[in-house]
Amino acid sequence: MSRVTTLDRRTVLRGGLVVGVAVAGVGAVSVSGCSTGPSEETITAERLTPLVRSALADEKSARALVTAEAGYAAALTVVADQRAEHARALREEIIRLDQDVATTLDEPAPSTSPAPATPPTLVGFRTDLERSSGEARDVAISLSGYPAGLVGSVAAAVTSMREVQLA
Repeated sequence: MSRVTTLDRRTVLRGGLVVGVAVAGVGAVSVSGCSTGPSEETITAERLTPLVRSALADEKSARALVTAEAGYAAALTVVADQRAEHARALREEIIRLDQDVATTLDEPAPSTSPAPATPPTLVGFRTDLERSSGEARDVAISLSGYPAGLVGSVAAAVTSMREVQLA
């Protein structure tokens, strides 16, 4: 009888080992099958990326308008310098948040149609600044902490540029 008990115990132990391996395998599959997705830092960095591109585009437009709009040359220079500073500060925050996202900043923005090669006008530039400000405002509302404050600051500054500097 003791032989039967020993065999039963071995059988039970082997069965337990097989079940344990099977459960561990299921656990490994379920862990690897669940993607946690991008981190909060990556999502924030990705939200800031278009703002860097907008700031650089605004800077470029402002500098192009300096010679065409002599009466606004000083104001446009201030706007260009400030938008360059916005791009720098946003870029630094993206670098801090996610190095991989930061490497995409120098790639051209995805576009569905080629941009027209018309020179900027002051009226068009004001419209661009309004769009940039609204975009920054919307992003700021969706963020929290330092990035929200940084982007909110950018939105307010761009609105001020449009409403005060270029009035």
